[in-house]
Amino acid sequence: MIYHRDTEFVQTFYCVTEDLKYFFQTSHEVLILTTSGTGGMEATITNIFSPGEPVLIVENGKFSERWTQMAEKFGLDVKRMTIQWGESISIEKITDFIKSNPYLKAVFLTHCETSTGAFTDLETIVPAIRELSTALIIIDAISSAGVLPLKMDQWGIDVTITGSQKGLGLPPGLAIIALNNRVWRHVEQAELPRYYFDFTRARQSLRLGRGSAFTPAIPLILAANVVLNDIHQQGIEKIWLERKSIATHFREKIIGLGFSIFPEIPADSLTVIKIDAPPDADHIISSLKEKYRIIVSRGQGQLSNKVIRVGHFVNVELKQLNQFLDALNEIKIGG
Repeated sequence: MIYHRDTEFVQTFYCVTEDLKYFFQTSHEVLILTTSGTGGMEATITNIFSPGEPVLIVENGKFSERWTQMAEKFGLDVKRMTIQWGESISIEKITDFIKSNPYLKAVFLTHCETSTGAFTDLETIVPAIRELSTALIIIDAISSAGVLPLKMDQWGIDVTITGSQKGLGLPPGLAIIALNNRVWRHVEQAELPRYYFDFTRARQSLRLGRGSAFTPAIPLILAANVVLNDIHQQGIEKIWLERKSIATHFREKIIGLGFSIFPEIPADSLTVIKIDAPPDADHIISSLKEKYRIIVSRGQGQLSNKVIRVGHFVNVELKQLNQFLDALNEIKIGG
C-alpha cells in the first residue's frame, strides 16, 4: 500500500482520469469516486438537480427503475416511460414523448439493462433527442462502457456513468462519471445536499494536483492504470468488435441447444437466456455451481426463476463460454 497523497500515486491518479477520456471517447472531465455504480448514480442526481425539476426516465428493467427510485427519493418530478422488460425503447416513442414535454431538465437512459440484457441504441436515439431538446442526456453505462461502442462526445451525451467491475474487468469499488461542459453550469446551481460525493470538490482536488478529494481505493486505481494502458494498446474499437463476435457466437450456440434469448435486442455485455421448460432456472444455476463450478446470475424481480444471465463483459473468452455450454447441455439432458 502507498500513501494516496504521495506524488507518484497522485500522478497515477491523474493518468487514470486522462486515460478514462479515451475509454468514454470524450475530451471532457472524468471523475472517480470510491463507491459502487449505484453511488455514481446517486452522485449524479445530487450534484446536478434541485427538488421539483422535471426529468424523463426510461424504464425497461430493474436497474433503470433504480433511477426512478433515486430521483423520487430526492424530490425530482419524475416522468416515467415504462416499456416491457426485455424490450428496447424506440426512437419514435421517446421523441414523441419529448415533443409533448418540452421542458424536461434531463433524460435518463440505460445503455445495457443488465437485468434483462436489453440494448438501447444510443447512437441514433441521443442525436434525435438533442435535435428536439436542451435536456441533459444522462447514461447508465455501468455494464456497457468498454464493451459496447460508446462515443460520448460524437453522439452528444452529457453524463456517462460506469463502475470498475464491468467493462474494466476490475473488482467493484469505483464509480466513474464523465461530464461535459454543459453539465457544470447545472452543478453550480443544484440545491440538493452532497459532501463526500461532491463533484465540485472532486474536480478542484484534481485540478490542484491533490488527486482524489478523499482517500480512494488505492489498489483499484493502480489496477485501473494497468488495464487502461492495455486498452490503449489494443484499441477500444478492436475490443468492441471482439466482444460483439464473442456474444454473437455464444448466442448462436445457445439457440442451437434449443434455448431462446430473452431480450428483443440483446446487448453484447451479457446474454440473458429464457428458461421456459424444465429444469427451471434455479435448478440450472445451482447445478452449474455445485457440479461444474460455474457461476451465472439469476433473474431479478419479475424475471426470478425465468432467466439465467451469463456475463461476457471482459475476462471471459470462448473457452469459458464453451465450458458453460457443455455443462448447460448436460443439465438439460439430465433434467
